[in-house]
Amino acid sequence: MPEVLKEKFKPLFNFWNLPFGNVATASFIIAVLSGVFLALPFDVKNPYESISLFLLTNPPAVFFRNVHYWSAQLFLIFTVLHIIDHLRRKTEYKLKDGVWFRLTLLLFFSFYVMISGFILKADADSQQALRIFESLLNEIPFIGKSISLTLLGSEGDFQIIYVNHIATATIILSIIIIEHSKIIWPKLSVFIYSLLSSVLLGYIFSPILHDGLHPVVKGPWYFVGIQEILHWISYTQLVIILTFILFLLFYLLKKFPERISSLIKKVFVSFGLIYLILTIIGYYFRGENWEFVLPWNNTYNFVSDFQPLSGFADIEVENISYDKFKTILGRKEGCIVCHQMSGFEDSHNPNAIGCYSCHRGNAFSLNKNAAHSGMILIPGNLNYAQLTCGTSQCHPDIFPRVNNSIMSTLSGIVSVNRFVFDESNSPTMLNHIKDIKHSDADSHLRNLCASCHLGNEKTEYGPVNELSRGGGCNACHLNYSNEAFEQLNNFKKSKVKGQKSNDKKIEFPKIHPQLSLKISNDHCFGCHSRSGRISTNYEGWFETLLNDNEIIGFSHSVPILSGSESIGQKLNQVQLDEKEYRLLMDGRVFQKAEEDVHHKAGMECIDCHIAQEIMGDGNLYKHKEEQVKIQCTDCHSNQIKSVSYNELDYESRKIIDIRKSFKSDAKFISTQNGNLALTNSYITKNGIRYLITKDKKDSLTIKPPAFICTEGKSHQRLSCNSCHTQWVSYCVGCHTTYNQNEEGFDLLDNKDIIGSWMETPSDFYVDYPVLGIKKDKSGKEIIDTFIPGMIIKLENLKTDKNKKIFKRLFAPTFSHTINKSGRSCKSCHNNPLALGYGKGKLSYIIVDRETNSQAELVSASSNSKNRTVIPKQVRNDKSIYLGKWIFEPQFSNNKEDNLPKDAWIGFMQTRDKSSTTRANARPFTVEEQQRILLVGACLNCHEENSSIIKESLIDFDKVLNRVSDKCVVTF
Repeated sequence: MPEVLKEKFKPLFNFWNLPFGNVATASFIIAVLSGVFLALPFDVKNPYESISLFLLTNPPAVFFRNVHYWSAQLFLIFTVLHIIDHLRRKTEYKLKDGVWFRLTLLLFFSFYVMISGFILKADADSQQALRIFESLLNEIPFIGKSISLTLLGSEGDFQIIYVNHIATATIILSIIIIEHSKIIWPKLSVFIYSLLSSVLLGYIFSPILHDGLHPVVKGPWYFVGIQEILHWISYTQLVIILTFILFLLFYLLKKFPERISSLIKKVFVSFGLIYLILTIIGYYFRGENWEFVLPWNNTYNFVSDFQPLSGFADIEVENISYDKFKTILGRKEGCIVCHQMSGFEDSHNPNAIGCYSCHRGNAFSLNKNAAHSGMILIPGNLNYAQLTCGTSQCHPDIFPRVNNSIMSTLSGIVSVNRFVFDESNSPTMLNHIKDIKHSDADSHLRNLCASCHLGNEKTEYGPVNELSRGGGCNACHLNYSNEAFEQLNNFKKSKVKGQKSNDKKIEFPKIHPQLSLKISNDHCFGCHSRSGRISTNYEGWFETLLNDNEIIGFSHSVPILSGSESIGQKLNQVQLDEKEYRLLMDGRVFQKAEEDVHHKAGMECIDCHIAQEIMGDGNLYKHKEEQVKIQCTDCHSNQIKSVSYNELDYESRKIIDIRKSFKSDAKFISTQNGNLALTNSYITKNGIRYLITKDKKDSLTIKPPAFICTEGKSHQRLSCNSCHTQWVSYCVGCHTTYNQNEEGFDLLDNKDIIGSWMETPSDFYVDYPVLGIKKDKSGKEIIDTFIPGMIIKLENLKTDKNKKIFKRLFAPTFSHTINKSGRSCKSCHNNPLALGYGKGKLSYIIVDRETNSQAELVSASSNSKNRTVIPKQVRNDKSIYLGKWIFEPQFSNNKEDNLPKDAWIGFMQTRDKSSTTRANARPFTVEEQQRILLVGACLNCHEENSSIIKESLIDFDKVLNRVSDKCVVTF
């Protein structure tokens, strides 16, 4: 090699002149000596617990553990470098065969002493490494299980590993090292440098101990390459064969001619580089379940914590009783030593799950800064739920379900919104709110709608109230007692006071909020009082266009929370006008209406809705009704399904156990769709059905459906709510424009923006729902309830100021305004609103066929009610007279489509599927309208309770076949 190149690469040549063997020997001695001191506090029967305890209470033990760890890493690294240096110098030919054989064994025992030390941590990382190593050993033909038992012992017992680590393997390594190096002690200077390196690293960096909760689990850095290989190769025997071949080739190196030996060395170099790449990939690019993840998105704590021993603890450790350190998930935890709080439910008591399970940080430190590093102040938000609520020790199966649930994805809202803006050809697509961009439709969602999803992060302390949006698990399960809420307010006040006066004294809360199954209607209200307004409907309130200043006797400054009030978060209201109005915290004004019959009985949302639909079942759904599992007929039918306690799934049984709702004398009523238990609804051996409200513990009798609901053919296609919905809210016009200069807010990114969508609503009113056709999950067409989804005019769009869009879309609804008695016959068959024509006057008249003029009718009296009849002298001549319907709309026609403002369809017309927010829904066809109005014609003369009308419910076609000559009917 030219002298110039030698000079240029002089540092590299000097590197290979370093005493690798001496450093490796010195590091080995340091590891052995520090291990002796480490063995004193170490408890091999409870290794994980003992390590966590001295991490909290024993600085010398921590120091020796750190030195032991880093000297071992240096030993391994410099041993590998020493071997490479030997092979580079071709010194293997100078060694005797026996010595070379033992040096080959040294490779295995070096790996074994390292991996056994890692396994002795007994944390989640160690347990996984143990299982992998054990499975590999077991795959060795004939002797695999014996080798595994000799090296690793029996499952759950670390005694054999411990003895092998501190004695057997260490002694074998010592003999081989001394034989090879021909020295017992390395050069003093090398030893001092090695010792200083280990001490310095050990003083500053502490090797990690897995918390038992983090979803990412990995072996040591020198082992993850094997894990990466096993990820790609499913046959472990191939790994065993490859390892054996490499060891064999290494031993035979000195047996081969130099040319072949050089070729084998190149193979080793190639394999080493490949293994290094696999190690980097496995260590830095693998996350939970070994999925590929970029390092900056990986939440796994690599190698060690930066934790200088000088800041070991902020309190006097020797004065702390060991009883203070609770054993949580097999380890000790330091949080409770400082944080003594009360108010917890049993399921989340720190004595059972600790503080770290929820709030993270560093459970193995009593140093304030270290312990609080990485702490999650508000657990439960979905962006951290995989590290808190969704860990393997808590609710691992629920977190992915919630992530896929419709309340997280908002798939239906995204799809329909894009459909309205002509950015999608269908209102029924799979979407996720977190993936939306900044188009017209998506910016509209970001500006006005995107806060109502579970992924929206809760950033402020406090209970759930009317303004709450999202918060992940907190959205349903967070509850503050009166005392907890009062202390929270005092804490906030003391912080503000401290900032103003430099008074550092802060009143920290002593009572913790609860995470429990006590899920009230108030938890649902924040989101579900908007859009379909289910929450307000259920309680009997409908939205108006009033503002708070227009309400009689209502103070504008009222909407505040009272610390002494129950945690239902009701507004602190003054006397209203006969209690007819309600002002929400967001400023909207609602007027009193009839409440849902279930609400009147004291039932809350969760008394019907079950965990598998609220939290999802893991599947992705396009619209919310697809995720709903329950239906009215689960309880109110003549034949119901049931399951016993022993037949329950794990989750339902756990809920029942927590609520203590098991009844020995009854089975649980279950859903017809999926046979899922309604965990608070029962049927006894005698067939008695009853429901126990989940929070209030009231007992309510479940009544079977009325005869009219189940008998006859005429109403077989009707859903329960098509008859029993007593009212819905109508919003029959919305003018929406984009103002590029208006200050707005991006609800998805939670930041102020310039440019905002502006909505101007038109008329609100309350009435019976519109009826239409919807296909159920089985594909069967049913008559169901609809409301205006969007009767909207879009102008001055964000991307095109000249573009205008008008849409008249109706949406299927379950408005949660159920009444015990169904609606009257005329409210459907003689009601233009029910048929989709909009509000107005729908009249049935008798006309002369020839002149098309209305026949002169007379009035008669029947059952004390007036009715109109055909004069006796003409009513038998059907060839002369014809029944005819006339509709006079209440609202004027919209110039965009020439339909009445609140209409779905024109009178005696229909529209295609593009008139709805669902692909499986439509308005009535003309033929269906005619048949409905045919019954309406009969109702102009016949009373609803008359025998002929009751008979028509059983078989209307049969009644038509024998219609009287006195009747003049249309169609």
